[in-house]
Amino acid sequence: MGNLVMCLMLLIFAKTTGFEVLMRYYTYAKLLQTSGAGVLLFRGIVPVDFSVIVGNGLVFLGIALEVCCIVHIDRVPLKSVVKRWLQVAAGLAVGFALLYLAGANIGIRAFISAMSIAVYSLVAAAGLFFRSNSTNLRRVVALFFLILAACQVVRALYAFSLGPNHAPFSLSLSQMFAFISIYLHMLISTMSFLLMSREVIDIRLQEAATKEFLTGIYNRAQFMQMSEKLLSLMIRQQRPVTVFMIDCDNFKAINDTYGHAVGDSVLVNFSQDTQAILRKEDLFGRYGGEEFIIFSPNTTDSDALIMGKKIQSAILLSAAGDLTIPKYTISIGTATMIPEALADMEKLIKRADQALLQAKRNGRNQIVQF
Repeated sequence: MGNLVMCLMLLIFAKTTGFEVLMRYYTYAKLLQTSGAGVLLFRGIVPVDFSVIVGNGLVFLGIALEVCCIVHIDRVPLKSVVKRWLQVAAGLAVGFALLYLAGANIGIRAFISAMSIAVYSLVAAAGLFFRSNSTNLRRVVALFFLILAACQVVRALYAFSLGPNHAPFSLSLSQMFAFISIYLHMLISTMSFLLMSREVIDIRLQEAATKEFLTGIYNRAQFMQMSEKLLSLMIRQQRPVTVFMIDCDNFKAINDTYGHAVGDSVLVNFSQDTQAILRKEDLFGRYGGEEFIIFSPNTTDSDALIMGKKIQSAILLSAAGDLTIPKYTISIGTATMIPEALADMEKLIKRADQALLQAKRNGRNQIVQF
């Protein structure tokens, strides 16, 4: 009944937010678990062997798919990845079936079932906690999964100690603990998935408002807002800052010759290669069209020249090694100063733009410093 309620919640949530691939996978996972639980519950009405083997097999597959979705909460896993998860679960289900057919007692079977859930819970906890982009919500959910794993280990050890005397449906405190822990696992897992899905949607909306859609770097408005905050810090510290204005040379010719799709690939390639070189404190944005801007704090004239040459070298190497895009070059204009007021941001951009125009007049594919 709990799984049926969770399925209904998933369907309502999906209908209001969009039925994405990951939500579909997670709903399939819950349907598999609901089916498995139903088969186990009606043991006696359906043949016992069928109930134990098929019921547990469906539960194993469902939990594996569920954990796969939780671990990949912010991105759709590749079909090959989902396939590997299901293959592991299928192997576990087959192993369980062979143990049952070999005459393993109910205590051993309950031990394997509980330990399997414990391992899945640990995988979910590790996948959420140790991700580079882990959020506070994901860390809290990871802690819940860690606690649930501990509960399942206790349940497994207790069942193993009883062996053939283990009675899953007996009226005892131990079995009450077992069923409550299973129910909490189902409840917390589903509610956590819904909460984290909502969080992913919010993060994407925030990124859409601050990041440029094609390249994934800051849009002009967000870049200006963040650079002004960083500039105020440099004013207080009286440290030098450099603004880079960068333009992809002859970009119109690339679009006219190869098409806009290839032109977009050039812009994405340039953005990725440049981001790989920049420091964490540097701000990188798209200023407009094929023109990009970098705000680099604590950067002198000589530092700026070194950074500009690194960017040019990276572009040349990347363009030479990627056959999907044409070879291209970039022109760079830089302006450096120790700022005294927020208005100096406008001066820096204007000077860097003048330097960029001079680089183009000089024949492109070069760096000019104001």
